[in-house]
Amino acid sequence: MRMDKRSWVLLTVVPAIAVPTPATGQASVEVGPFVAIYAPVGNFGSSDVVSTALPTRPGYLGGLAWGAEGRLWLNARVGIQLQGAVATSRFGGGVNTPAGFTTTPKDAQVVTLTAQVVYRPLRSSFPLLVSAGAGVVRHGGEAYSWPALRGLSPVAVALGLGCDLHIGRWLTATLGVTTLLYSLDVHDDFGQRFERGFQADLLPHVTLAWRSRPQ
Repeated sequence: MRMDKRSWVLLTVVPAIAVPTPATGQASVEVGPFVAIYAPVGNFGSSDVVSTALPTRPGYLGGLAWGAEGRLWLNARVGIQLQGAVATSRFGGGVNTPAGFTTTPKDAQVVTLTAQVVYRPLRSSFPLLVSAGAGVVRHGGEAYSWPALRGLSPVAVALGLGCDLHIGRWLTATLGVTTLLYSLDVHDDFGQRFERGFQADLLPHVTLAWRSRPQ
């Protein structure tokens, strides 16, 4: 997956400068897999060209997603969270074209990568988590495989909300949702626009993570 220089800056430098230096003995790590539902809820605006190879609605890209999440806690309340997910879908097919043939279903893949500052706002035992940062949403797979397509990896604002449930001393289950907000503009080398508009993608997920320090 290719990402431009601006995307890498947002994913690496911004979280690093937005959080304080960890206090000695307070830092800890959580890492583990998660299962999620990728649910785009936006709409495409008017386009220059309508292609049967591309989804006509963002919702056609939705489906089951798998990924991994890692957190570096700098102290008891503030940390850095990295998250990556892959969602696959199949859409379309069965359209009779003027040329006399019927279109076949297309496979699509959406990869999301985010880097966020995560914060526990409450000192009580209720384990609420809020987070904010930046991300990249990569559109790929068979549907987006035409080499001339551009704008497939827009930079997004990432927001998160979750709740932790400690399982024993070494495991944490997290029920959360990540929201990705971005502007999509899929076009070709000739300036023809195929998909455009403001997008809001939801990623509700359940994570099971191992902790480096016992609870």
